[in-house]
Amino acid sequence: MRRFFLSILIIIPGMIHGKENHIGLCMMATGRYDAFAKEFIASCRKHFFKDQQVTYFVFTDSDLPFEDDVVVIPQKRLGWPDDTLKRFHTYLANKELFADLDYIFASDADMLFVADVGEEMLGERIGTQHPGFIGKRGSYEKSPKSTAYVKKTEGKHYFAGGFYGGSRKEFIKLLETTTQNIDQDLKRGYVAIWHDESHINRYFIDNPPTTILSPSYCMPEGNKSWFTSQNRYPPKLIALDKNHAELRK
Repeated sequence: MRRFFLSILIIIPGMIHGKENHIGLCMMATGRYDAFAKEFIASCRKHFFKDQQVTYFVFTDSDLPFEDDVVVIPQKRLGWPDDTLKRFHTYLANKELFADLDYIFASDADMLFVADVGEEMLGERIGTQHPGFIGKRGSYEKSPKSTAYVKKTEGKHYFAGGFYGGSRKEFIKLLETTTQNIDQDLKRGYVAIWHDESHINRYFIDNPPTTILSPSYCMPEGNKSWFTSQNRYPPKLIALDKNHAELRK
């Protein structure tokens, strides 16, 4: 098993648009979130570009027993909310691992693919519509103190922080911009309301996604009172039910 320093990344060589591509998927799996990583990777092997060669890059503080198709990068736990807020920093610090990739995705660890996905997801900048805000204004950062601030006149789609991506160049650009903006906020002693998700939404307002994925790619597990369109958006990638407070201990 190979070891470097990083969360989870998936690399996929394949024929897309007439050329070979490498596709990556990043994930943080520190603290108790390591319990989700193995099952998530199993679902990726079954559904995520299943006819391609895939390598998984896991950023974790656990000694997880993965197979040869997984690269484990040691990453210590940063505590709440830095574990989610600073994932951009971790990916950016290890951008040399992305050198041979054409496209990169990032996903929460507590997810599962439940249907086949592939080329329809590709684009220069890839965002996923949040299932809780279809046809309504999202929960953007409201304070001008933050670099993630969104005016009432801005914002068309509200994007989920749990799954996004793009070409290698555009993904690294997103990492560079969000990392810089978060650092500016922290110098002023401010943390955006929804952490990394707030900064992703600010970024996608300034740099609109070229591919917008439906809520099928970030569907809540089970019946949710705040989301009633499961029939309209059949699940492809689900966000698992969990006790957030317990996981953050």
